[in-house]
Amino acid sequence: MEIKPYVVYLSSSAHSNWREPVKAKYVKNGNVVFVGPCENHGLSDAMGAPGDVKPGHKLRITQMLNKSDILFGYIPDDRYRSFNIMLEIGIAHAKAKKILFVNEAKSLNNEVECVQSYIDKSFDSLSNGLNSLHQIITNASENGRANVEQSKSRQPSNHLEHKIFLSGSFSSTWVDCVKAHYQHDKSVTILTGSRIQDIAEADILFACRTDSEGRLFNLALAIGYANALGKQILFVNQGDHYSHAYDYVKPFADGYFTTLDEGLRYLDYAVGIEDRL
Repeated sequence: MEIKPYVVYLSSSAHSNWREPVKAKYVKNGNVVFVGPCENHGLSDAMGAPGDVKPGHKLRITQMLNKSDILFGYIPDDRYRSFNIMLEIGIAHAKAKKILFVNEAKSLNNEVECVQSYIDKSFDSLSNGLNSLHQIITNASENGRANVEQSKSRQPSNHLEHKIFLSGSFSSTWVDCVKAHYQHDKSVTILTGSRIQDIAEADILFACRTDSEGRLFNLALAIGYANALGKQILFVNQGDHYSHAYDYVKPFADGYFTTLDEGLRYLDYAVGIEDRL
């Protein structure tokens, strides 16, 4: 059994490379993982930039914030509006994440005053904020090592685990395709079957209707249950087959796709697998 890594979400404008030195500092710390929104502008725009109808941006930040322990938000200057940082802080606060916030844009001091009730600590310089983050990471790492000493059967992990539950058409072809797609990605665990406990434990529900087959009550049940639990839902209706019954389902999905390949592309993006996009 592995000990889960301490996950830090880095929230800021994508127009600077401040994240890279932070990540480099902890490259030898095997129990810390850094996540965040997509930093590749071209890929981000292709998958769904803010304001786009494509679901990529929402899928990505929601999944990574769900997996995070702490959000580190940074406004370097006032050249960019930084609405994304405020949005991500709001989500993180609702999910009871620890939040550190740095504002170096002095002209925005009055505007960002509203964030104070959402955060744990605020700083006026990046160095001070990173010093505080370092102390938190150090404490988390020491606790992780202590847990390993207490149980030799548990090992620290340097990667996230994204649990994906599959529901939909009874043909094994699409299920086998999804499993094959992730067979070499140790961060992704595929769950199948009829146990509702597995849906509750999953991070994302991936539902697929492969053709114009009849009513898939299992798919509708899983989507309804996952939606009520606040899970992210990706729904693939291959060929965009029309069915009045599935019109009830579509509004409850966070992403709707008409091919399995497209659905898997957005699932990759949500869990941070960018090298094949």
